[in-house]
Parts: sequence; C-alpha cells; structure tokens
Amino acid sequence: MVRRFFLYLIGVGLGVIVSIFFFGDRDIEFSYLPNARTLKHLRGQAFEFSEKALCQLNCISITESSFEQIFYDTDLDVDFGGSDVGGKCRTYLIEVKGQKFSKFNVDDCDSTSTLLNIDVTDCKCL
Repeated sequence: MVRRFFLYLIGVGLGVIVSIFFFGDRDIEFSYLPNARTLKHLRGQAFEFSEKALCQLNCISITESSFEQIFYDTDLDVDFGGSDVGGKCRTYLIEVKGQKFSKFNVDDCDSTSTLLNIDVTDCKCL
C-alpha cells in the first residue's frame, strides 16, 4: 500500500514537471466572468475620447495618457445595471476606486472604445 502511494506521488510529480515544461511560459488569462470579458474586449480595441470627456479630464487635471493608464492597469468594475447594452453600440458604466472620479461611460461601437463622459460634479462641460 505504501509502495503504491509512493509510485502515485512520483507519477503526479513527473506529470506536474512535464506540464510546467510544456505550458509554463504561456500568458493565460482567466476571463470567463462577464466583468472580465467586457473589460478585456474594451481594452483590446482602439481607444478614443469624446469632446466632453476631454473637457472633463481637463477640469480634473488628468491627461489622456494618465486616463489610459487608469483604464488599462486599474481594477475596474462594470455596472451592467447602469449600462445600456441594447442596440448596435453598447454603452458601459464603469466604476473605479481610488481616483479623482468614481464612474465613467465608455461606448463600444465597431472596433473602437470611446470615453463618453466622466462622473464629475464640479465641471461645467456640455
């Protein structure tokens, strides 16, 4: 019985080593949940800014590149209840923590993600 268990452990160990050898250098992402799938899709497209969004970024003193860094590198949450996913172009309400703003809207149309607006209260942009 002990011998069988020992041989089993050797087989499992060899299997792990072979698996690491073949699959260890792959960049695998787990994006099966709706939030992760949506963010991966939006981040994989070209990114643009609307005029209103540029005005709002200017109001809160954030550059376009700084916002893009937040968009690509920060942990974001998609609020599907506040999003409009019906129709040709989908508009997602995305929440972020620890920034000068708490929410923003991104339009997903064709192969482009467009920042529509940012939830800021002290900015007078039309």
